[in-house]
Amino acid sequence: RRGTPCTYRPPAPLLERGGTMPRVLLLLLGMAASAAAISAPQHSLPMAGRRLAFASENLNIFSAKKFEPKPPAFLKGAYAAAGAATTATWVNIVRTTIRSNQPVGAMMPSVQHQIFGRTSVLSAVPLILTAYGILASASDSWESLRSDTCRRLNLALATAGVGGALWVRFAPLLTQLPDTAVLANPLSHASYKGLPRAAMIASYGSAAALSAAVWARSLPEDVRKNPLSWPGRIADGLCKSLVTLGPANSDNPTNVKYSVLATSFLFLTALQLGTFPGAVVPSWTGRRLSRHYPAWTLLAAASAFNLKEATESGKLFSDETQRTLSRGLAGMGAVYLTAKFGSVFLDPSWPGHYKLVTQRPFLQGVAALMFGLTLRPDGQPSKQAAPPPAFVPAPTPAAPAKKESCGLKLPPVGQMAGSVMCGLALGHLTSKKD
Repeated sequence: RRGTPCTYRPPAPLLERGGTMPRVLLLLLGMAASAAAISAPQHSLPMAGRRLAFASENLNIFSAKKFEPKPPAFLKGAYAAAGAATTATWVNIVRTTIRSNQPVGAMMPSVQHQIFGRTSVLSAVPLILTAYGILASASDSWESLRSDTCRRLNLALATAGVGGALWVRFAPLLTQLPDTAVLANPLSHASYKGLPRAAMIASYGSAAALSAAVWARSLPEDVRKNPLSWPGRIADGLCKSLVTLGPANSDNPTNVKYSVLATSFLFLTALQLGTFPGAVVPSWTGRRLSRHYPAWTLLAAASAFNLKEATESGKLFSDETQRTLSRGLAGMGAVYLTAKFGSVFLDPSWPGHYKLVTQRPFLQGVAALMFGLTLRPDGQPSKQAAPPPAFVPAPTPAAPAKKESCGLKLPPVGQMAGSVMCGLALGHLTSKKD
């Protein structure tokens, strides 16, 4: 102003020029700088950061699995039909081979000889039905069919089907009487022609094709696309199984049991493919079915090996599939031993009309012991003692007892008796004339 003396004033500090706004601005900048210096833990990182962190720790929980369609709906019915057709074909072969006038002029020495001879080889029926039933139950998902148990059963059934079809085709040669080989028309115990032969070959062949196709589909995708590698894969698996036939724990009687059974059934399979009279062990059917029964002892070997592996992995008692397979193997042994008891003690033609059988008494006794081993109970799963609880809760009132379901549940003895009765009934029914 005019007339006012000029006095110099120094500039005000920066914080006093704008009031409180500069202070607020500096406070926000400081908070932002502090927040930027803080490293957030993994659980508070954004989704992208968490994926990277988990991937570095091999936790693939966010990666989506490749979609795999379920098996076709008809697969369960196909397995059921294959099991019924295979069983019917085998029963028909037994009926038409072990009988009088086969060949013409050959007579059965007694009714008991025919009944117990048929019952002996019909002992394979419980195991055949069990194997196909397991595969039918597992046909709901490829994951189940990809298990080692199902893969081995599929391979064994495919091999048995191919072997059965070849036996039907070459039955006149395989069952030929040695004394008639020089004749113009040699005599044989079995000879199929025309439609019956085609039907039986188709039955065995279709069942083998089904098992082989499912086995191939259950392979890993890279192996499935290279069929030339399949024989090598089968050979590798077979060699691995052979070198692991021994029990992993020799102190476990159940593990030893199934290890001995797997080895014994493999030995009996090879023995039947050899020369006579050793080839009649264990079928007791002379030249009639001694070349066909190895198909079912091979299936028994695969089943016993599956049970050995289940015992070593702790799944024998917890997996219902293994329990079912164990019952099927025991049913085979029960019917077989019943037939042998009837042949020795109830057949008036013993031992005069069992010449090939009595020439190998030691091997026949070993085979009977091995089949008897299938009836040995598996025992109970081992239970480890739990540590005492720090706090014992008060006892709770007992819940009301639930009513038992109306489903029929037979004990092991009842199941064995049922298998024996079914085997004897098949042997008796197939003995009646058409």
